[in-house]
Amino acid sequence: MKHNDTLTKLYVEITTRCNLDCAMCVRRAWQEPIGEMPLAVFAELMEQVRYLPAPPVIHLSGYGEPTCHPDFLEIVALAKATGARVEMTSNGTLLTRSLIAALIDLDLDRLVVSIDSTEAANYADIRVNASYSQVLANLLELKRQRISRHGRHGNPQLAIAFVAMQRNVADLARLPMLATRLGAWEVLVSNVVPHTAEMEEDILYQKALQACAFRESRWVPAMSLPKLDLDEATAGPLVGAFRSTASIKLLDASLSARNDYCRFAQEGYAAVRWDGTVSPCLSLLHDHPEYIRGRRKDVTHHSFGNIDDLPLGAIWQDQPFSDFRQRLRAFHFSPCTTCGGCERFPANYVDCIDNTFPTCGGCLWAQGFVQCA
Repeated sequence: MKHNDTLTKLYVEITTRCNLDCAMCVRRAWQEPIGEMPLAVFAELMEQVRYLPAPPVIHLSGYGEPTCHPDFLEIVALAKATGARVEMTSNGTLLTRSLIAALIDLDLDRLVVSIDSTEAANYADIRVNASYSQVLANLLELKRQRISRHGRHGNPQLAIAFVAMQRNVADLARLPMLATRLGAWEVLVSNVVPHTAEMEEDILYQKALQACAFRESRWVPAMSLPKLDLDEATAGPLVGAFRSTASIKLLDASLSARNDYCRFAQEGYAAVRWDGTVSPCLSLLHDHPEYIRGRRKDVTHHSFGNIDDLPLGAIWQDQPFSDFRQRLRAFHFSPCTTCGGCERFPANYVDCIDNTFPTCGGCLWAQGFVQCA
């Protein structure tokens, strides 16, 4: 069957500037200068979007805070003018009353706000320079304005993004209540990507990297679980089942379904960096370090062109990018997230079955550990 190779979602990094200094941010570990997409470049990108067969979802996100961009509202307006669904990811700190009103006027479709703790002190420890109470006040103001003008189901629809770590995992149970209070319809939980050796000590998936529960194989039995209570009677046995030699299914849905699954390739996503370069995913947008099983991997960014030189649609359809998406869908890369590591592990140039740059076997996104909004 021929794969539907349509561009369905475009992440656009309009700035790498941020007003916070979060504990787990990649910007603490890279050596790149701050960059900002000029308004004229974004306008040209949106003009190129108009020539696509159908406009993809435009998601303003990357490695910076979109509301820090001096032309932020003009950028949202240009994106909406294409007829696309427009979303953004934000830390929520700069959502003033007037900015909220403007975003409602512009009909921003979806707003994803990062909230990594439900406790003010822990939030401040993670989101350095941010006030938990101020972010909550901003989102309650969003809820008030949205309901007063458009009702409960008006735009922007709110989602909470939560990066799970050792230091905040106890907050998981409180997130649904917080979402209800704020009027959020989604809670998106992802694992942290450790960009330093110290951050790797905070991860929640050290054993899950190799656990049979998440790795369906003809060499181990599969255990299919039904719906059941999670309480004092079941918690211990379920932990035992997850630590056993069985691969786990829930109502016949395998927990290994997202192994070797690049969502960007499978579902038609791409990313544009602040300087106009087009990358196949967020992970390859910038040079950065990652730590997996105690070893450092330096990920080198990769681009298939720049919108200043070639229109977005032509870059997407160009043979090298098309071929790379096909490689990602097949995903015949070395299993670097489960392997103990070899001399080729520290970079993404070549792997042990001779795939060449960029190699993706060590990608935490493709193994279901990290989720994007």
